[in-house]
Amino acid sequence: MRDPDILLITSSGGSGHLIAAMAIKEALETAQNPRAVMQQDVSKDWLGTLFGKIFISIWNTSQIKGWIFMQEIQSFIHPLFSIFLTPSIFFHCFRLLMNYEFERVIDNQVLGTKAILNAVRLYNWIKKKNLIVEKVLTDLPTDYTAHFFTEIKSLNRFERTSIEIYAQAPLLYGEMAEIFWKRKTGLDLTQIHIVSPPLRKAFFSPPLDPKQTVEIPLCIENEVAKLRLIKASQIHMNPPTFEDSRAKVLIQPQDLVFTIMLGSHPSKGALYDYIKGFFNLVKTKEGPVVHIFILSQTGKWIEKRLVDDLVSQIMSHPLAPKRLRFYPISRQDDTVVSKLFNRSNATITRASGITTMELIQSSLGDVWIHQEIPRSILGLRHHGMVLWEYGNALYLNQKRGARFVSPQFFEQAFKPYFSNGKEVVVPFQETPNLSMGY
Repeated sequence: MRDPDILLITSSGGSGHLIAAMAIKEALETAQNPRAVMQQDVSKDWLGTLFGKIFISIWNTSQIKGWIFMQEIQSFIHPLFSIFLTPSIFFHCFRLLMNYEFERVIDNQVLGTKAILNAVRLYNWIKKKNLIVEKVLTDLPTDYTAHFFTEIKSLNRFERTSIEIYAQAPLLYGEMAEIFWKRKTGLDLTQIHIVSPPLRKAFFSPPLDPKQTVEIPLCIENEVAKLRLIKASQIHMNPPTFEDSRAKVLIQPQDLVFTIMLGSHPSKGALYDYIKGFFNLVKTKEGPVVHIFILSQTGKWIEKRLVDDLVSQIMSHPLAPKRLRFYPISRQDDTVVSKLFNRSNATITRASGITTMELIQSSLGDVWIHQEIPRSILGLRHHGMVLWEYGNALYLNQKRGARFVSPQFFEQAFKPYFSNGKEVVVPFQETPNLSMGY
């Protein structure tokens, strides 16, 4: 077996870093000059099984429960947390560097940047090499991207010589890019590389023709997932066509399509409210078929019985119009997700970094950014989402005209889709460099 050429460092906790790592690894392994990649998960491989699971569980539970302040507290203590984790991350990174002849080190997560950098610097000193850490940002560069920038800005002048950043163009408000990057990272502009987003290949495919019938080949993990789709279809008696490990849904040009994607660990209460809102909006038998895809990107979603609960809620409306069709699904590949973004009249999404990049690249319909009710605790107030996602949301608003929506105001915001015809506007899409600069 070929020894790895590239060390790719990522982390669990949500799914954005892992999906980006998947895209980077695929691009490197299928390039004209393919490279062998070793992928390491900091949370699972370097922090120990118990501690890693506790860290991932706290983060994911905060997302499921919609605990915005808990997520922001974790981000606030991130610098102290990194100091505590430094020995373990440094040791594991240095050990791998000494055991393999890596040509490159790519890091797309936020934990232990200083530890990884110093492991590389020590390796360079011992082996007389000149490796650098290639830091890939999985959030969009804004004034709110603190969890990536804080540790990078804290690097001393010697450490800064061994890091380079790969990112999207920053969101600027009259400020020069050079000043933005210097202010946020302390690095020179020569160390910043503006590249195509780290997305899977399907998101760079040509857009679908909304005037043609579209087939959405949903991924079905097992018989249990298949049974859930069949149960959810009982209110309209038009289940998907099942073939091998796919459930094929045909969408006609006149159909309305909506996608709800609230992250890898979506808030259960918010999904309940959105489903209830669609039942309230679609009450008549006349009109186009309405397809609603409720999507998550992790199998843990099924393990926590969220899909079962959603199916039960859908089945509790047996008298709903048969043109209203729900598809609660999880673990979809890039082909399915990109087709849904392409064909959806509107997508309700959380403003996570990778999802935002995917929507900018492939969404043809309206984009609505899910927002919890802003709350204040001890004088501290959040924006209805964590700060870095608020930055992504502003970026998405500037690039795609995205708007904010919450379950409380959902029916008011979406009523026009069911009363007037909505024209889908295809945005300008650049032809990307699929190597993504990595």
